[in-house]
Amino acid sequence: MSILNTITVKNSSNLDPKKYTVWVAGFIEQMSNANPVYWSLQSDGTFALSTDGNSPFIEINDGIKVSVPDVPNYGNNRLVFTVTKIDSKAPGALSSVTGYTAYPFPGVPGVSPSGPYDIFEFGPNAQYDVSAVDSFGINLSFTVKNDPLTYGPVTSFTRAQIGTAFKSFMENDPLGSNGFGQLLYTNPTSKGYPDVIEEQFSAIVSPKDWLAIYPSATGLHGYWDATIKSFFKKGNQLNLYLNAANVGRYSGTSDGTKYTLTGPASAKEADKFTIIIPASDFSGNQGFIQAVRDIKSGETEMEYKTFNQIEAAIFEATSRGVLLDGVVAKGTKITDDYSSDAWTKVSNWYTTHKNAYNKEDSVYDAYAKFMHNGTITPDKKSPQNIFGVNGAGSFGMAYGFSLDESPNVSKNWTTANNVSSKPTYTIGSGQDVTLVIGPWIPAKKKSPKS
Repeated sequence: MSILNTITVKNSSNLDPKKYTVWVAGFIEQMSNANPVYWSLQSDGTFALSTDGNSPFIEINDGIKVSVPDVPNYGNNRLVFTVTKIDSKAPGALSSVTGYTAYPFPGVPGVSPSGPYDIFEFGPNAQYDVSAVDSFGINLSFTVKNDPLTYGPVTSFTRAQIGTAFKSFMENDPLGSNGFGQLLYTNPTSKGYPDVIEEQFSAIVSPKDWLAIYPSATGLHGYWDATIKSFFKKGNQLNLYLNAANVGRYSGTSDGTKYTLTGPASAKEADKFTIIIPASDFSGNQGFIQAVRDIKSGETEMEYKTFNQIEAAIFEATSRGVLLDGVVAKGTKITDDYSSDAWTKVSNWYTTHKNAYNKEDSVYDAYAKFMHNGTITPDKKSPQNIFGVNGAGSFGMAYGFSLDESPNVSKNWTTANNVSSKPTYTIGSGQDVTLVIGPWIPAKKKSPKS
């Protein structure tokens, strides 16, 4: 099969290969008569048919050059990286079927490499993405040929620096001490799992993963209660413009338990969808989790996509602290696109401004804020964003966790302000990629030649 492009993986961890091993496993999913067929990554960087859907981990202390074949893309393609101590058991094969555990907690069933791990999503003619998991496991970043942007963390920063920056950020952020500091996890979560490399953190755990294990976690449990109660107050109005799966304006009111929104079902003005957004989808810890229901019996695919799109916009606005900016109370006229314009006002993202609805302080996800706004000041120079910044220079393009996608609402959104760690375009023929496994420890300076 012909090669579409290559992914050159550079191991810049600076870890001693006599103490640690860097691994990768990966697969590409294909379809045959509607049944998935998997191609597994080989040690020479090519892909071969996998008879059992599993991909063994390959040692890549010296890096690897991956050849992406020119085949149809069906999604669900990934490279998974992990680092283990040299005396640890080699990671078991990566399953293309079994899901991932809440990192860094072992679980059954679930993929649980024995060391810190992270995921790079890729595929033929696809948008590449670091990371597909919610938590920060390994500092992976990539660049694309002829694209000046860096997707993921700046490659000169070590994990130790990133861990220190997270701790300091949460201590100084107005909302950071409210349960977010505990997300910097530095210990094994069970006997021997995961390996703690160079005594550094095993993960910066997302609130979603933390709450999956500790649903009553101090500071995070009930964090969104007041925001969601205000959002769904009876009589509240929304008016938003969708720009993704379905396009057009949706508006409606809350009866105290749900919003009933109507909007275009097609290009014909007379065709309307009625979309129900229940408060229960956002109650409790759901504001961190984004659990969207499955398609209902009798619901069309487009209705379901529209529902998903609206719920995603609400989750994202909640995370960014702008949800209540987009609400108008009962008895007050709401203008067209009011909600979506408020939700995409980036100057309000992750700030403690007085929201437009009830003039109370906004509440945002401080973990997400760190991923976009966290900085390191190297060698007494100016602060530098930990993650490569977007085209507008407004935000670091952090890991692609579920509440970190670019907005799917508003007529006025510009892709230069995109926030997630993936390009706005698909990567195709000749667009070679360099993926860097970032440093645990600084590189040793070479002695000057005598």
